[in-house]
Amino acid sequence: MDAPGATASMVCGIVSLALVPFACCTYGLTELASLPLGIVAVVLGFRARGQIAQAQGTIGGSGKAVAGIVTGFVAIGLGLIVGILVLIIGLSFASLQNAFPSPTP
Repeated sequence: MDAPGATASMVCGIVSLALVPFACCTYGLTELASLPLGIVAVVLGFRARGQIAQAQGTIGGSGKAVAGIVTGFVAIGLGLIVGILVLIIGLSFASLQNAFPSPTP
């Protein structure tokens, strides 16, 4: 029997990590799903690890909880980096639009 939240932590971490590369194609909108899922994965993973430690070996799922924690942290880190890059690139292109005069008829 696995600790409650261990499998959910792993699934949330994997899904959040899988959503990160799509941020550049969706103008950063997938970051709105990826970052919260990563945070949920980390929180559930730490809670599951605490329950496993309290149970003194009677419940399992430690590997799933660690996988959720690791993938959650990686997704949060990559999500922040990609989100900042999308913001910087978007703002730089917005300023370039006004840099060149439009042709007048």
